Amino acid sequence: MSNRIEYFDILRAFAIFGVVAIHSSGTGLHFSDDSINFNFTVIWRNLLNFSVPMFLAISGFFLAKKRIECYRDYFVFLKKQIPRVYIPLLTWSLVWFALAVLVQHKSVVHELIKVVVFQSSGPYYFIALIIQYYLLLPILKSFANKKGVVLSLIISIAMTSTIFYLRYYTDINLPLIVYAGNFATWLMFFVLGLYLGSSTKIEISNRLLIVLIVSCYILSCFESYVLISMFHQVGDAVTAVKPSSFLYSFVLIIFLFKNQNWIRSKPLKNIGEMSFGIYLIHMFILTGITILISRIYPSLTEISPVYQFVLISVVMLFCSLFISAFNNIFTAKQSKLVGFK
Repeated sequence: MSNRIEYFDILRAFAIFGVVAIHSSGTGLHFSDDSINFNFTVIWRNLLNFSVPMFLAISGFFLAKKRIECYRDYFVFLKKQIPRVYIPLLTWSLVWFALAVLVQHKSVVHELIKVVVFQSSGPYYFIALIIQYYLLLPILKSFANKKGVVLSLIISIAMTSTIFYLRYYTDINLPLIVYAGNFATWLMFFVLGLYLGSSTKIEISNRLLIVLIVSCYILSCFESYVLISMFHQVGDAVTAVKPSSFLYSFVLIIFLFKNQNWIRSKPLKNIGEMSFGIYLIHMFILTGITILISRIYPSLTEISPVYQFVLISVVMLFCSLFISAFNNIFTAKQSKLVGFK
């Protein structure tokens, strides 16, 4: 029997849209800092920073109901859950490996290392992250209370502060898999999901939550501009891994989880059901579409909001059509191997 809840598939749809939009926004940061293209991208990018936190909170929400009372329960859980995310990852990582070696003539050893460390494609750090939470689930379930949420929030903010120091005040170049792929960085969101999934009612009013969401979002934009002004590292300044963005995402998740009758949409539900597949393949299509536009209509990149909208729309459409076609042609077992079921 499926434990899917339609509303959470809709939230997954919002989150995967955000992921695709984030990865479509990079060129907007290449313009001068007084341009519309640049400022639109900074403001837009900060709005999207809820995406990874949302996926983690949803995972925690449903895993809160998972009963693990002995070692046997734990290993049965891992045996079922880890292959469900790792096998599709490995499948698409090998596709990236083949393209890099055969088409781009890159080093076999270098590309194999990227496969091993979950970095054949940058966004794949998320699988390393979620596997860590699976492994730590028996411990983290004990955090599903107010004190645990506060402690996890402190740990995550401490991690973002450490990353801030290393990024801006040392010569250490932190790889994505290190600063974004470790469980402590995003811990507050997974634990929040566990807490909300343990039948906990949120007592904060919607009015206050909306005020907090808007305030934290404005703060995150302000922090980005301050960081840009001080350190001139634009990509780092707009990332989700900063305290203000974490607070914005935290409050937004509470609001969306509390108001589960907020929206109903069959198309969004369908996209949410495909979100894992879209996550796995969207960079293939995004890369291809970016190259195609650069050859047939390069001037489009000069209008960044329109360019980003085109990228997002085309990537979401092609991913959805490809996954639907694959599921209609191949068996459910084959679809599971590539993350489409």
